Amino acid sequence: MLIIKDISHLKLYLKAYQEKGYSIGYVPTMGALHQGHGKLLKQSQNDNQKTVMSIFVNEKQFNKKEDFDKYPRNKGRDYDFCESHNVDVIFEPSSEEIYPDDKPILKNKYFQNILCDRFRPGHFDGVTTVLNEFFSIVHANKVYFGQKDYQQLKIVEKFIEEKFSNLKIISIPTERQEEGIAYSSRNENLSKKQLQEFIDFHNSVIQFTKSFDKKIQIKEANTLAKNFITNLVDQEFDYFEFRNANSLEIEGDISDARLFYAIYKGQTRLIDNIEL
Repeated sequence: MLIIKDISHLKLYLKAYQEKGYSIGYVPTMGALHQGHGKLLKQSQNDNQKTVMSIFVNEKQFNKKEDFDKYPRNKGRDYDFCESHNVDVIFEPSSEEIYPDDKPILKNKYFQNILCDRFRPGHFDGVTTVLNEFFSIVHANKVYFGQKDYQQLKIVEKFIEEKFSNLKIISIPTERQEEGIAYSSRNENLSKKQLQEFIDFHNSVIQFTKSFDKKIQIKEANTLAKNFITNLVDQEFDYFEFRNANSLEIEGDISDARLFYAIYKGQTRLIDNIEL
């Protein structure tokens, strides 16, 4: 396993791989690795001769500096995780390496003013900005994203279609813990009590999604969703709503929809989506 921290050395290794005709898979991360990342790696290794994982906590996608500062980091554990999952190359650059001369922010223009884009203004600008840099550096054949950050996935699909047409994006279903919640780096910030409350909430949501006719319209389902969260005690949400899985609109019937939520446990914001 190679750990590379500068662009020039990474490009040397990638050029050698490319000259041998190797297919290169790329898994972008912000570290705090878990089994959700492991699932992405496994698929990349099935699809490609070499897999590159980047570890880079991107300050430009955080709305508040305190959120950036408290994002979980454990470099030693991440290295052990990568080694146990047979990662070929870890690319772990500094902010100065990725953003020389304070490069301008790219403006996201897809799926705007809904879900996380509405409540985290500028977040997806930071996501597309950093991915523009990494995609340009790595020149992978395929890149792997999970479906937990579903709006991000849809935005990146559009971004790649427009700017990196030779790059194929592979969408991987959310990896879940035995209790049902998605693996997430932010779960590390929860107390035991908060974690159990979140598990109980998520499982109640699963039961809610099974409780009504799947032929109803999304707008009608959202009325039921509003009633559901109104009856919950001491829960803070940014959103809890059904949207079409392709367009992210609130039109159409529920059979083509997902339920999206963003809930707070203390200061920790947790997102997920449920395929019906």
